Amino acid sequence: MAQHWPSIQSFFQPDGTKPRKADVSKSGDGFSAGEVDAVLHPMGRSWNPRQEYTEQNIGDLVPGLGRVTFTGRVVNLFEMQTHSKMPRAAKGLTRVILKDDTGALVVRLWSANAAYQLCLGQLCTVHAAYIAHSDVTNPTIAVTPLMVSIFPERDSSCHFMVKHESDDTGVLSKTPLGHREGQPLAGLMTLQNFIEGGYEVATPRILVCVKSIGARKRFTSKNNKLSEKVDIGIFDDTAEASLVLWGSIGVSAAPWRASQTILLLTSPTIRLGRQPQLSITSMTHVDVDPRMNDAEWLRKIAQRLTRRECVNPEVKEGVFDVETVVGSEVRMLFTLADLDEFARAAPRGEGPPCKDSQDSSLS
Repeated sequence: MAQHWPSIQSFFQPDGTKPRKADVSKSGDGFSAGEVDAVLHPMGRSWNPRQEYTEQNIGDLVPGLGRVTFTGRVVNLFEMQTHSKMPRAAKGLTRVILKDDTGALVVRLWSANAAYQLCLGQLCTVHAAYIAHSDVTNPTIAVTPLMVSIFPERDSSCHFMVKHESDDTGVLSKTPLGHREGQPLAGLMTLQNFIEGGYEVATPRILVCVKSIGARKRFTSKNNKLSEKVDIGIFDDTAEASLVLWGSIGVSAAPWRASQTILLLTSPTIRLGRQPQLSITSMTHVDVDPRMNDAEWLRKIAQRLTRRECVNPEVKEGVFDVETVVGSEVRMLFTLADLDEFARAAPRGEGPPCKDSQDSSLS
C-alpha cells in the first residue's frame, strides 16, 4: 500500500474565525473629520483669513478688486431659485441687502450645503475680494448702487458671518440713511398719507408700530409650489394696516413685540381695499427699531393707546372703611338682587345713602 504524505494545506489549519465586513477598514479620502465638517457646516467653523482685509463703511466702498470687509444690518432678503444641475453647483441663492449708517449694498449669497438662518435686523459681517455694480435696474432707486457676490463654501477668500445676539449691542448701524438729528427725514410721511396717495412718491417712508403678529400660514400656489406668509398688524397715530411677509422673511417676525417694535419701511407696495395691505419687494428696506426721535415718540404713543385700563377702578379714599371690612367678625352677605334693588331705590342724586355718586365693588 502506498504511503500518503501530508499536504501543504494541512500545516495551515484555519482558526475558525473569519473577518467580518465591518472589521475591514476602508481607505479614507485624505480629509480629516474636522475638515469635512468645516465644508458641510461653514457657519460653525472659525475662519482665519490668510491675507489682510481693509475695514470700510458701506458708503465708502467703490467698485473694483480689493479685499475689504464691512458690517451692516439686514434690511431685505429673499431666496432665489437656481437651475444648475452640476454636482458642484450652488443649491441655493439668497439676495440680502445690508445697510449701515452710511449706505447700503446687495449681497448675493450662494450656498451648497450651508443653511443661513437670516432675519431682518441681524448684524452681519462680510469679507469679499471685489465689489461690483448693483443688479438693480430701476433708475429711480439708487440706494443700493453696489453689489458683492460670494460663495463661502467654494471660495476661501470670502466669508459671511452673522453676529450673535450677545455680541450685538443694538446700537451699530441703527441710524436710517439720510437722517440728521433735529431735521425731518426725507420722504417720511404718516400711514394715512401713504394710503391716500403717498405711495406714488419716488422713495416713500413710513414709520409704524407692530400691533399684532399672526401665525405662519402655508399654502400651495397656482404653480404647485409650497409658500408661506405672515400677516403683521401695523399702525401709527393716524391709521392702521397690515404688512404681509412672504417666504423665508416671515421668520423675522418671531422676536418682534406688539406695541414695542418699530418699523421704518422704505418704498413698500400697497394693495388698497377694506384694510390696506402692505408688502415688501426686492427694493424695500425694513429698518427694525431705528435710532431716531420719531421712533421713540411713536413707541410711547403705541404704549399709551394699547394700555389696558383696570377693570376694577381704585376705591376713593374715605368711602369704605377697609380695616372694618377685613377684620369684622360679622359680615353682611348681599345678593345681586339686593344690590339691584338698592340702586333702583335710590337713583343718582336722590336720597342720603347715595349723595352724588354710587361706588360699589364686586369680586
